[in-house]
Amino acid sequence: MSDTRPTGPQYVALVTEGGYRIHATITLDWEIGAALYRIPELGGTITVGWESGHYYTRCCDGNAIQITYGKPDRSPFTKHYQDAPTVYGVRLADQAVFHPESMSPTNHRWLIVRREIGGHYSPSAPEGTQRRTAAIVHAITQHMLSRPWADELRRAHDEQQAPARHRHHQRTITELEDEAAKLQEKITQEKTRAAVQAIVIEEAASRAGGAQAPPALLAQHQHQHQHQQLAA
Repeated sequence: MSDTRPTGPQYVALVTEGGYRIHATITLDWEIGAALYRIPELGGTITVGWESGHYYTRCCDGNAIQITYGKPDRSPFTKHYQDAPTVYGVRLADQAVFHPESMSPTNHRWLIVRREIGGHYSPSAPEGTQRRTAAIVHAITQHMLSRPWADELRRAHDEQQAPARHRHHQRTITELEDEAAKLQEKITQEKTRAAVQAIVIEEAASRAGGAQAPPALLAQHQHQHQHQQLAA
């Protein structure tokens, strides 16, 4: 394994802007490109990685951070994760997505925080839990992005997503090529019909005293006629 992709656990002590101290054991998942912060003060794990859906929507630069409240699961349908953290007695659930530049150490509205109540629905966590969670996520996200392995972790994420993205582009290319072929067929039909109407205009002008159709129209008709001969 490259030195830029460390495999052993790392340990860190962080302090939030509000003075709350946490300790974390960091495990790097190079298969999906994410950092797992196991925080004993919360009795669980918060996973920091990148969100993949923005790539397809092209709504932004694609650098959105994805937070998983617990250990990541390969299933896209999972809402309650193993080793989910507990903040102020509230067990967290689901995931959250945000852009790093939207983070604020004093405002929690940039982060979605949901609580586990069982079943498929996870309501918003209480206000106090949201504030403390946002402060912690702010601290660990800043820490993760500042690490020397952060760029390599992002590269691992992109490598994991590359096969699906390649298939997406191949499907899009096929769809666009089909659309282009249909448009070209319509263009050819319209040119043929326009040439027929040019003949009608030319013949009508000849019957009306020998006057000719406008030069531009005649030139267009001649061009269409030559094109049809070449195509034949």
